[in-house]
Amino acid sequence: MDTFYQTVSTFCFTLLGLWWGVLQLRHDEWTTDPQRRRLAHSVYLSFLIPGAMSLGSQLAGEARWVWQVVFLVAAVFGLVSTLFFIRSTVAASSLMRRARWLVLVLYGLIAVFAAFPDWAAISGLKPLQVEGLVLALLVFLGVNFAWAYLAEPKRAPATLATRSD
Repeated sequence: MDTFYQTVSTFCFTLLGLWWGVLQLRHDEWTTDPQRRRLAHSVYLSFLIPGAMSLGSQLAGEARWVWQVVFLVAAVFGLVSTLFFIRSTVAASSLMRRARWLVLVLYGLIAVFAAFPDWAAISGLKPLQVEGLVLALLVFLGVNFAWAYLAEPKRAPATLATRSD
């Protein structure tokens, strides 16, 4: 599992760095509008939270409680931030908003398996394997959120609207 979580943390933090580069390309457009800024921030968290959980699993070693605490805290933060995003964002595409409900379910599962790791035995997997599967789904959704947001056409600033004279 160490190799998996090393790969996921490297992947997430690489994507996070690339996302910062993307933000520079559309900085003026995305930071002047509070709704669009929230969308960009939600994509940022889609990489940061799974990356932090992956680092926590690597730091835990044999101390099971370490990854449990890291995953539980990260899942609660993910739940709260996703709920805030859903509640406060109307500019997002309907698909992106609906997919956020799936993100809530995934963070909920992470929290449950972090709090009650023995429940993973139902699946025949170890707790960190179950968490890894859920984490992979979160990262997959995060990549799709980044693409959906990046692929939106640029919007002209309201002050530059053309007049028909």
